[in-house]
Amino acid sequence: MDKIFKIVLVGAPGCGKTSLRNYFLCRNFTWQCAPTTNPDFVSTSVVLGTRDVAMQIWDTGGDPIVTSSLAHDADGIVLVFDSTQSRRALDAQLSKLSVPIVLVRAKSDQPPCDAWTVDNVVCLEACARTGNDVDHVFHKIAELCLDQWHAETQSMVKRASRHGDPIPYHRFEFDEAPNHKQCTHRLRATMRRLFCLA
Repeated sequence: MDKIFKIVLVGAPGCGKTSLRNYFLCRNFTWQCAPTTNPDFVSTSVVLGTRDVAMQIWDTGGDPIVTSSLAHDADGIVLVFDSTQSRRALDAQLSKLSVPIVLVRAKSDQPPCDAWTVDNVVCLEACARTGNDVDHVFHKIAELCLDQWHAETQSMVKRASRHGDPIPYHRFEFDEAPNHKQCTHRLRATMRRLFCLA
């Protein structure tokens, strides 16, 4: 599979986005993690069953304009927050997203200040300091993106023509046709069907 999924880490400044990514990639944690000023990405992959799923993991500084520009064409979002954020701020961020999402309460070694689970959204807890469930976060978003990609691929294969019937895919081989005239007729018929696509 040649698909590379663009994963964007979204969240307020200082919520732990960079620390989560650093632990996942390098297995280290530092208390002196500098604030992210410019967005960047790191390419990596995870193994899901028999598949090697490639990802670009983008880290943002939390600036709303920069985050929005990166997230608009993302394949998946990891929405990170910590115990200092309110539920209202969390709901406001979720309302702007329409791709597979994993909601992560970072710094899970600290007590939450508010109810944070959200219906119909995968909600996880992770801690870069201890490494608890960090891998699970990135494996889960990769799994959701892969499922979404498969669903979109299948819908493209099964797309219908303007007349409602599916368009068959056919590989033309010269030895299939008894003569050139029959092959030309079949090719013209297929082209006419293609031009009827909605």
